Amino acid sequence: MKRRTILLLATLLATPALAQGITITRPSTPPATTPTAVPALTDVPAGWRVVSGRIRAPQAVRLPAGSTVTVRLEDITRLNAPRTALLTISFPASRLSTPYQLQFNPVRLDSRRVYAVTARVYGPQGRLLYRSAAAQELPPGRNVVMDLRVVPVR
Repeated sequence: MKRRTILLLATLLATPALAQGITITRPSTPPATTPTAVPALTDVPAGWRVVSGRIRAPQAVRLPAGSTVTVRLEDITRLNAPRTALLTISFPASRLSTPYQLQFNPVRLDSRRVYAVTARVYGPQGRLLYRSAAAQELPPGRNVVMDLRVVPVR
């Protein structure tokens, strides 16, 4: 886990500060020991922010094999404008609820803009199965716990 965190941080720090977006994708096969707890805040670089929680459906759901969860940190300042993703993570999931965690450098955020976290769940063929009921505004704070509610797509 520590090696993965170091590799992730090196990748993030190597990108230009003004990059429009970062996409992080977990491998399709989970590691032999999947952590159930959120890593300690001491693993996060000084000044970085952490948003973590669970992706929750209205009831417990077993997802089809090969399903993927995508969590995005988006700029939602203008309601009818296309949303700009600052950070996107994708990872395999077999059920809802499932934990997630975003780590990012707040230097990339503009205090005059409004940011939100959204989630989508895709089936093995890429079909959208669940999506956020509503974009949840990013609360202030260095270590924020925020559950994301998803609803089935009809």
